[in-house]
Order: sequence, then structure tokens, then C-alpha cells
Amino acid sequence: MNNQEEYAAEITEPSRRIHYAEPYQAKHAEVQKSDVSDEEIDDLVEAVTRNKAVGYIALFVALASLFVWPVLLGVSGIVLGVIAFLMGNKGIGTWSVVLGFIAVAAYFLLFPFYS
Repeated sequence: MNNQEEYAAEITEPSRRIHYAEPYQAKHAEVQKSDVSDEEIDDLVEAVTRNKAVGYIALFVALASLFVWPVLLGVSGIVLGVIAFLMGNKGIGTWSVVLGFIAVAAYFLLFPFYS
């Protein structure tokens, strides 16, 4: 067999098509129908987006607390992080709480050395 024959076998259409999915297509068509309305889907998307916004605001406040107003912004980052955690953004909420706690702890540990 040379290279031309091998190439021809790869690009030709098979002479017999096998449809393995045909028995399952009827069942899948019935499952595709949804009882959820478009308004409910829009409400869910809005709720998830709002939850992510709270998480990102909490993370921003916690990061800002490392540079300015560590006690005020640190405590705010912790509170917003807990709210974000309870709303479902577990990763961002956890990071916000940890960063806020680090900022507050660093302030109280380092303040005696600089006053």
C-alpha cells in the first residue's frame, strides 16, 4: 500500500453509516422539554450575577485593606466575605475573609512598633 491509497481511505465517506444514537433520540427528545419558564431562568441568572458582584466587591475591599485603612476596610472585607460565602461564592468569600483578617491582624501586630 502506498501513500496515495492511505490518504484516499482517510478522506472518503464510509459506504455504510451506522447510527448508534437512533434508539436514544426518541427518549432525548422527550427530556429536552423544560418546565422552567424564561422569566425564571432570567431571575436565576440575575441572582447568580448579583452574588458574584458581592463576592468581587468583598475581595476588592479586602485587598484595599492591605494598603489603606486596614481596620475599617479589613472588618468590612470580613463581613462582606462572610455574606458572599453565605450567598454561594465560597472561594471569593473565603479569600476576602482571610485577606481582611490578615490586614487587621497585621495592623494590630505592627502598630506598637511604629507609634
